[in-house]
Amino acid sequence: LTLSNITAQESKTTLAVLDFEGRGINTLEAATLTDRFTSEIGKTESMVLVDRTMVEEILKEQGFQQSGCTTDECAVEVGAMLGVQFMISGAIGKLGDTFTIDAKMVSVESGASVETRNVTYIGKVDGLVTEIELLAWDIMNLEAPEALKEKKRLGAEAFFAAQAKQKTRTGALLRSMAVPGFGQYYAGKKLMAAGILVSELAVLGLYASANSAYTTATDDFNNYQNLYNTEKDPVMIADYRSKVNSSHDDIKSNKDLMNQMAMAAGGIWALNVIHAFLIKPDNVTASKEPLLRLAYDPQTKSPQLRFSIALD
Repeated sequence: LTLSNITAQESKTTLAVLDFEGRGINTLEAATLTDRFTSEIGKTESMVLVDRTMVEEILKEQGFQQSGCTTDECAVEVGAMLGVQFMISGAIGKLGDTFTIDAKMVSVESGASVETRNVTYIGKVDGLVTEIELLAWDIMNLEAPEALKEKKRLGAEAFFAAQAKQKTRTGALLRSMAVPGFGQYYAGKKLMAAGILVSELAVLGLYASANSAYTTATDDFNNYQNLYNTEKDPVMIADYRSKVNSSHDDIKSNKDLMNQMAMAAGGIWALNVIHAFLIKPDNVTASKEPLLRLAYDPQTKSPQLRFSIALD
């Protein structure tokens, strides 16, 4: 990150999330859903988010029970202690087979609600995970990622089953190690795959041709050398000597060509493997979370750099 980028990040507004109140679901389920909501808020990168462990530490130090902080007044008071500009609180309720999620963003400075959202969901409780992830983008007034929308459309189980069948960089890498260009074909880059395969085959063809010529020149050299050693006629001796020298030159030139073609084939193979790993297969929804992001530390009232890496 450059200094200007860090300054821009520091100018972002700060936000903290309180545990959602569970009404008809147990505390563990409410906490788990709050964790997923907070993580998804972080992915939006629209505000600098206070790490939840820091929120819990400060609340514990001040004698607050976060599960009991359900009013706007309490949220504002906690937000002032954390030094953030906005607080999000909410409740998750259940009535029969119907679940409701209510979320509210409150301005710490004014105490007024700036955003309110509610979701109604009918189904199993684990389906709330997708709903609360979508809610995180909605309350920030941002468009949810296509993968998240697809997850809701298919259902979590079908979505993850489809993801398991998706093509990966590792799959492309292994295929290109076996056959040059096969990884690119697997990734949907068919023109590139054809170019790599044709190039590799052309170089291997030249190597085979040079190897054949090398074998012929070697046989000629041995044959002429034997004739040269046994010949008595001076004219024939001179002729065989010339042929021995010519065969020796052919051996050297074809050996050099074989070495060059072997190096070229190895180079094409290596570049093909690297390229296969770097390209993204057409149907892969790779993680778009940045390697570096900022998290707000209320103790120092300054952002912290966090590092993460996706292994897909």
